[in-house]
Amino acid sequence: MIREFPSRLTLAISVMGMALGCNTNGSAGPRTTAKAGIFYGGQIQNRAEWPLVLDATRQSQGFRIEFGRPLTKATQVNWEIVRPAFRKKIHSNKHEETVESSFSASVPVGSERFDQIVAFTDSDRTGEWKLRVSVDGVRVLERTIHVVTKPPPSTED
Repeated sequence: MIREFPSRLTLAISVMGMALGCNTNGSAGPRTTAKAGIFYGGQIQNRAEWPLVLDATRQSQGFRIEFGRPLTKATQVNWEIVRPAFRKKIHSNKHEETVESSFSASVPVGSERFDQIVAFTDSDRTGEWKLRVSVDGVRVLERTIHVVTKPPPSTED
């Protein structure tokens, strides 16, 4: 019975080691996390509602991927944005057109995080936007963003 203790302990440690090394989202790096929101003071506020503010000095929004530890190989990040383009009336029914854009970037070796700003333009519209982000072909973020009319300017400024 005493002889079995070291082998059971070794087995338990091995199983725990494998469990800790597993990545639940299936990406190449351990514990890859992704957030979408408003960048503020070096942080990202994980928000599903973005005010449509065109001035990047007042607001910047986008997504952040944190890899958990420095990358040991260059990593490909791809993202897609589906957004409303405009509304037109067809036989008195509102018909909404959408615009889909795809982008990619290579994150260099040694990086621990990747930030991507999604800038608004004057042709962008409020409504539901879809954001999909993949790291080396594995989806790490799929989110509906509610782009809303910017709040009225504060009288306290």
